[in-house]
Amino acid sequence: MTNFKEYFRLHLKANVRPMLYILAVVLVLTFLMGMSLQPIERYHSDTGFIVVDYNSTLYIPVIFLCVLVYVLPVMEFSFFKKRINLDCAYSLPISRRAMGIAHYLTGLIILFCAFSYSYLLNFAMLIGRGSGWFDFTPMIGHYFLCLLLGFAMYSVMVFVFNRANTRGDGIWFMVLYTFVFLLITSAYLQVTDNWYLSDAIYPGLLWGTIDTMTTAYQRVVEIERGSIAALWETPEFVSWFVFWVVAGIASAVGFFLTLGKRRMEKTEEISDSYFGFRTLIPTFAITGMLAFAVWDNIIFWVIIELFAILGYTIYRRGFHYKKSDIAVLCLLAIFLFL
Repeated sequence: MTNFKEYFRLHLKANVRPMLYILAVVLVLTFLMGMSLQPIERYHSDTGFIVVDYNSTLYIPVIFLCVLVYVLPVMEFSFFKKRINLDCAYSLPISRRAMGIAHYLTGLIILFCAFSYSYLLNFAMLIGRGSGWFDFTPMIGHYFLCLLLGFAMYSVMVFVFNRANTRGDGIWFMVLYTFVFLLITSAYLQVTDNWYLSDAIYPGLLWGTIDTMTTAYQRVVEIERGSIAALWETPEFVSWFVFWVVAGIASAVGFFLTLGKRRMEKTEEISDSYFGFRTLIPTFAITGMLAFAVWDNIIFWVIIELFAILGYTIYRRGFHYKKSDIAVLCLLAIFLFL
């Protein structure tokens, strides 16, 4: 524990300068975006005049939260994707698990600090516009809910990034997991012909749930333009909210449990995790064919098959396909024909 505290303190100290750079960029952009996006001209039918109104712009800090959810896992864990770094790191008097936890917590601290400072600055700018324009009370709940979803998204991205053996593969995993649940949902609705549930698709994006929530809270903060109750009475939104929170907790637990169990020799080798290409490629291909079956266009489905081949080429770093890869591609071709 003593070694962990000392390593965590030193690692956090080493990241003070990058954190200050991130905070500076976030605060400057928050101010500039708030100044330009908060005022808006609205036509009032009662008076027939165009008047200047104000948006609550709660989405500004949320944008930075969503961007940093991708940036920080790469920033914190790319170090472990180089063998030359591991020889030095693993010689320290601290376990791999403790080292990974220190990096995880550092990224989470930077994430929460950047979001919180942006949120406070946006709040201060709204106060400057005048309290008569806004109801600030719902912002308290929105802030803490965003922290919860931010933790969930960050944990998911940390988990999937660390399933890769290289930084490049880890970035691919993060991109693919951003869309995989949205595509699965679209395929399910297409197969079951339940398109009346189409509102359930967008929250399947990694940032879809927090964006949907922020849009609703913005309207509530802007007095008499919406209702929070309507949001939380929507089964599709509540289901996805719970899903992402549970996925975040499970990802954090999975990350902690698997820390230090991968052999060091696998670093920089092909990423063969079941959470990686070997599962994602056929999942994207099959759900893509099902989700866009409404197009009824064989050319489009063939393009999906070609993308699957491209995916295996990236996976194997060339045309070095294994028998299992060829078998999956053949099954996808049969599935396409059917």
